[in-house]
Amino acid sequence: MEQFETTEEHVERESTGGPFVSFVLLDKVEFSVEQLVADLQADWNITIDETDISGEQNTIVCTIDDMLATVSLMPAPIPGDEAIENAKTNFRWPDAVAVTQAHQAHLLVAVLPHDKSLVDAGVLMVKLCASALKQPHATAINTVGSVLAPDFYIECAHDSLQEGLFPIMNLVFFGLYSRDEGKTFSGYTFGMSYFDKLEMEILDSTNTVGEVLELLMDTAIYVITSDVTLLDGETIGFSAEQKLPITYSPAYAIDGDSLKIGF
Repeated sequence: MEQFETTEEHVERESTGGPFVSFVLLDKVEFSVEQLVADLQADWNITIDETDISGEQNTIVCTIDDMLATVSLMPAPIPGDEAIENAKTNFRWPDAVAVTQAHQAHLLVAVLPHDKSLVDAGVLMVKLCASALKQPHATAINTVGSVLAPDFYIECAHDSLQEGLFPIMNLVFFGLYSRDEGKTFSGYTFGMSYFDKLEMEILDSTNTVGEVLELLMDTAIYVITSDVTLLDGETIGFSAEQKLPITYSPAYAIDGDSLKIGF
């Protein structure tokens, strides 16, 4: 069985919920507002008015479903090494670091929920980013503490939203690794804090890596969409027989504290 490893730590983030901010990497300082407007209409039936476009066609600022949304061209790479460090966490994409190192500009995509739910804001963010990744010079997206490939992000967004499902793979990063050369598998989340929830970990599970991922995904979807708060000492399960213990303690693979699920 394949062994997954991670050696990079994510930046600590306070669990306050939102706002949602992502960065679409570009290999050239070029942004077609016209194409993005057309793609948003075709993909999600989102209409952008001409009055929402400013800054010599480089910025969109608008209200969508009572939420403030913006897409802006930043004619330079993301400052510092944040994007490159984030790219190192993506074990699914071997070219993540090289692609990130080569980017020359980026689109800043942001959503403020105002009075709408964090779930609504997250879904809008995914729609904006999925359409923005269709830009001719888009090469990746720096989001939820990692760097994801355009095809992966777009496919996950459309597959989920067209079925009326929550796009969990676009909004939460799931790290997988082994501390004993594949005898057991561990996993963690990064992105729960955007929904004002604690990050979760599974440590040294004897279950398969696929089962570890599936449990983390199912739990994350349940906690976010049902607005559930898991507490230390409780149990969780997805069947009448399953009762998995929850403990709260300092995190192993990420900064801060996390909820450990005994699985």
